[in-house]
Amino acid sequence: MDGTAPATQRTTGRRTLLAIVAGVALLLLATVAVRITLVEKILWTEDFLPGAPPDLVLEPNAWTITDESITFTVLGDNGSGGRNAMAVGEQMARTYQTKPYGLVLLAGDISYYGSIDDRWEQVFVEPYGPLIDAGITWELAIGNHEIEEKRSETAAAEIEAQLRLFGKPNTFYTVTHGPMDVFVLDSSTPAATGEKAEEQLAWLEEALAASDAKWKVALLHHPPYSSGKHGSALDVRAAVEPLFVAGGVDIVFTGHDHHYERTLPQQGIVYVLSGAGCKLSDVGWSDFTAHAESTLQFMLVQIDGDVMDVQAVGTDGRVIDQFQITPREGT
Repeated sequence: MDGTAPATQRTTGRRTLLAIVAGVALLLLATVAVRITLVEKILWTEDFLPGAPPDLVLEPNAWTITDESITFTVLGDNGSGGRNAMAVGEQMARTYQTKPYGLVLLAGDISYYGSIDDRWEQVFVEPYGPLIDAGITWELAIGNHEIEEKRSETAAAEIEAQLRLFGKPNTFYTVTHGPMDVFVLDSSTPAATGEKAEEQLAWLEEALAASDAKWKVALLHHPPYSSGKHGSALDVRAAVEPLFVAGGVDIVFTGHDHHYERTLPQQGIVYVLSGAGCKLSDVGWSDFTAHAESTLQFMLVQIDGDVMDVQAVGTDGRVIDQFQITPREGT
């Protein structure tokens, strides 16, 4: 034999080689596609992409607040200054055009990726400029990104800066708006479940007992109930839920996990997690869940007498969820 392979063998060899090359190429393309998808997801869910601030002019002081009625919004985990935050801010401004409101409850994490003094324009003034110009009032619950879940010197300075910028007296306080009292809590480890818990919990018990408001609303960052990435803050739940129940709280607004979730009434109280003000993370379903969705949103709340109408609103104006409650009078 002369060592020359038959033509059929040479053809088969070439086909095998081509198949291997094609397979490697497809694998490389798939790897690149996966990496691009992951990068896009990270950019989107973490809100690193830049966006245009809302360009709307709103009528100042267009809302009406009485002893029986008020309209307000709730926004959590909004502090990126990116495209998602701008989209939420724009829809909040558009909602104001048809349903004017004079109050926003902020559920924490209002400045990611840096201090509030350095990022004030980007994370607050730009996304919510039209609302600021309209004269809206803002209430603030401190989030974990502000405090790093401990009282370091840096965290203390950040807290002081935020309280100064928003003109708030403390990390926990009570304020009256129309027919409701809002109880703003500091749900951090030192203040809710650590060495400062006794002071705050004593204040909360006394403030709830002293309130004769028809509606009692609690605002804090860490959720006592969540089916999301971080899950339920069980230590916070154990600390504050008994006081909420005994003190007649009607509804609790929280953030921290980056999704929307509403609970079934827990001992008569509805807990609403509105943490998708700019970032998104997955959410599951628990036995306490009434509705859950991972989508950018804020809350629109209207009180009229004995009815509170609550809506979760997406960046396209879609009502993601809607429900009504009545006050827990006589608790």
